[in-house]
Amino acid sequence: MEKADITHFKVYSAEASFINNSLTVKLSYPRKPEPIERRLPENLQFGVRTLERLLRDSYAEIADQNNPIKPAAAGSLYLLSDGNFIVHRRDKGAPTHSLYHSAYGGYTNSLEFVYTEHGLMQTALRETAEECLLITRDKTPKLIVPEDSKDYTLESAKRLGLDLDYLTVKVETLDPSDKLEAYYEDGENIFSAKAFLALLWESSTSLTALQIRKLPLSAEDIIPIDTEGMVKDGKFVHFNRESYVISKEEISNKPFGTILEAPRVFQTSIIDNKPNVYTPSYNPPYLGPDRIPVISPHVFAPEEMLTACLDGLNVEGYKGKKLEIELWKEKTKLEGRSLLPEKVLAK
Repeated sequence: MEKADITHFKVYSAEASFINNSLTVKLSYPRKPEPIERRLPENLQFGVRTLERLLRDSYAEIADQNNPIKPAAAGSLYLLSDGNFIVHRRDKGAPTHSLYHSAYGGYTNSLEFVYTEHGLMQTALRETAEECLLITRDKTPKLIVPEDSKDYTLESAKRLGLDLDYLTVKVETLDPSDKLEAYYEDGENIFSAKAFLALLWESSTSLTALQIRKLPLSAEDIIPIDTEGMVKDGKFVHFNRESYVISKEEISNKPFGTILEAPRVFQTSIIDNKPNVYTPSYNPPYLGPDRIPVISPHVFAPEEMLTACLDGLNVEGYKGKKLEIELWKEKTKLEGRSLLPEKVLAK
């Protein structure tokens, strides 16, 4: 593999500061990066030590020679004009965080995306468009196309086989609270970017830069379609994961493991190039996060990207607590205990 193709590599020097609920992460890229092919594995002990120090001292090294991290992934969350937002639930076969609720994101796939602020932001737009489309609630629905991700959105619709007229809408990006800075190991500046940052050492080791993008539409105007899938034998296979429309009030002061009593959930099949949207039905036995048997089909389980966005949205119970919540998850798993309260576990 030529150096020019290396977009996934280990970063052995990185630090973070956390002051007034603002996280700043500084990554030192190696001049001669070595390619890696897989996500970095879970690293609970290092993660717990690092998060404890970051919360206690407002500073910590978040990578070293024995505990590397990767360049940041990127993603975003759609916020609607009425305060509702769109998330998906990862499928039960997902290699990490199965059946957790999540924002939309993924890894970069070109040098521009790894080495420039513009590229990182484009990754957020591309990954969101690849995983989530929105359509109007009209009798003859239209595809909603955010201005900032028009090409990615139309390509995603084409991949899914949707044939719809579209409505272009402007997008407002909320001012992020955090900052990502990338340097070469000798100190030369590469780029900096504002984002809502999520740190993770549970299930895998990663860093994600997120944007919250507000659309001029309400939950009464739109229906979400989860578009995640994979190409198999030359054909696109639609996973058809669940999409949730959630309000801030619905999850205010409701921690990980809370049952959602009346969630708005959608799934979509594509018939003759048109969306067939329906509310899924569920029969016991039910599975919750990490495929654990539970008593309800809807146990709220935000993973780290969604937790960072809930913090950014000032949701009560999450505001200012994204590092504390991640520390709780990692300590709990390190101790071999379940993240779910007894009251939601199936007997």
